[in-house]
Amino acid sequence: MLTEPDPNYAIVCDDLKKVYPAVDGNPPKLAVFGLSLALPRGECFGMLGPNGVGKTSFIKMVSIKNCSLN
Repeated sequence: MLTEPDPNYAIVCDDLKKVYPAVDGNPPKLAVFGLSLALPRGECFGMLGPNGVGKTSFIKMVSIKNCSLN
């Protein structure tokens, strides 16, 4: 992982985790756990995997609507 901020990277994530709360007596759902990623600007990126492994949850976590632009 990157040790310092680098403007050459569009997305930098370190050890992301997403847990959906318990609903209707079911336990909490762990959707993303321990995901680390660094994507350079201009990089074409795709996520592959079976249903239910957290692809959509990850994309929602890093989408522009959730980011603060300073």
